[in-house]
Amino acid sequence: MLLNLLIYRLLYRFFFRKVLYYVVVIKTPTWFVWMILSFISKSSKITFVGEENLRKVEEKGQRIIFVFWHSCYTLLLVSVHPEKAVALVHLSFRGNYVAELASALNYRIVRISTRNRRSVLQLMEKIQEGYPGFIAVDGPQGPPYRVKPGMIHIAQRTKAVIVPLTIKARRGLVLGRRWDRHFIPLPFNRIVVFIGRPIEVKSNDSLKTKVMEVNRSLM
Repeated sequence: MLLNLLIYRLLYRFFFRKVLYYVVVIKTPTWFVWMILSFISKSSKITFVGEENLRKVEEKGQRIIFVFWHSCYTLLLVSVHPEKAVALVHLSFRGNYVAELASALNYRIVRISTRNRRSVLQLMEKIQEGYPGFIAVDGPQGPPYRVKPGMIHIAQRTKAVIVPLTIKARRGLVLGRRWDRHFIPLPFNRIVVFIGRPIEVKSNDSLKTKVMEVNRSLM
């Protein structure tokens, strides 16, 4: 009797709380959202401006960190589909969905939280291995449109070039109650991805000066 109870509790904890929860609460809704985002992507005209800026970096064989505003990460998932990349995603309930969506689009995911800084080291390792990094520079919780200095530190440590991404869509929904006023593009859209001029970060550069430079590049 005691053995049966123990087996039942183990099965409950593993299957119902881990497997079933993941499939029903995370995986299934994410699949529907992925289908919607795929439809938006395929039905929209996506134009890239400034590709010559990226080519210059690639020709030199430099490591890359793409930076963008947190309000644009849905636009990013709709319009930018790299062959390989690594992205930071906050360790939260909402972050579970973002991580699943990004993983389906060839992004390697590193989960980050305020308590666990080791994840930043994992991100830097991937960038040093040649994976382009993608970082929302005002995430995960704001304030909006203010670059955080941690991204500059990562660029210094990995000797990567910062490439700003500004993404605009003609039509969409703005989630005004969210801190970042998140933008959701609609289908049959016109989306433009502006690739900014590369920003090099040297070991002796001032964090404050580089933060201001990146902030200006995204405005």
